[in-house]
Amino acid sequence: MAFQGWNDAADAATSVIDYLEDTYPTNVMATLDDEGFYDYQMTRPNVLTNEKGERELVWPTVTIELCQLPNREVVLISGPEPNMRWRDFVGWVDMTVKVIKPAYIVLLGAMLSDAPHSRPFEVSGQAPPALAGTLELEPNDYEGPTGIVGIIGHLYAQKSPAKLVTMWVSVPHYTAPPPNPKAGLALVERLATILGCDFDLTQWREDVKEWEAHINELIEDDPDMAEYVASLENQTDAETVPRGTGDKLAAAFEEYLSKGRRGGDSLG
Repeated sequence: MAFQGWNDAADAATSVIDYLEDTYPTNVMATLDDEGFYDYQMTRPNVLTNEKGERELVWPTVTIELCQLPNREVVLISGPEPNMRWRDFVGWVDMTVKVIKPAYIVLLGAMLSDAPHSRPFEVSGQAPPALAGTLELEPNDYEGPTGIVGIIGHLYAQKSPAKLVTMWVSVPHYTAPPPNPKAGLALVERLATILGCDFDLTQWREDVKEWEAHINELIEDDPDMAEYVASLENQTDAETVPRGTGDKLAAAFEEYLSKGRRGGDSLG
């Protein structure tokens, strides 16, 4: 499962769902477009042009799809994070899980962090003992507001801990505009381990190289930004950054934006 919005910084989590849909045979099993779950001023319908050239109105919809991997079937649940009636929504998800009876429940998320783009992206979360070591997940000690992924994760941490895998990738906040292939790759590589599937990620890794080169080029043209990123790299390499410094770094970056990049393009 992955949901657009608060849980999906740089569209990193839902990019994994998109990859599976585009790479393997996938069929829609069911959809949920109950308007009671959405505030359409917050999560607006979209007008699109379809393959026939026709204008089409697409309402916020959660989709359940069956994806046929070479070695197993995977059910994909994705869509915009609901705005309202979260308890009812989680009940619907739980009913779906009871019907499917999965071997694992995998929740994907992405959050903004004060990390440099030039270092491996940290993935935090939890997993059953049989998977925990191979996935190399950092303990998730986050405290604060949560999204629908956190709510669903809490349910199954209590209810079915032997089935639950949660994975949150940390996305550098100065590279928030999507796409961010490096963040998605950190998730999909671990998902391949869970599924026992050898994904062909050649193109994805090439996209990461191009993305990093683009970010590096933007930073090289801006001494202030280069200094800021270097400080993040030094802190990461020293592994001495206290967990509580995120607000300070975010404030420093906001000050930099207000001083030096008024009207300029954001990184990404």
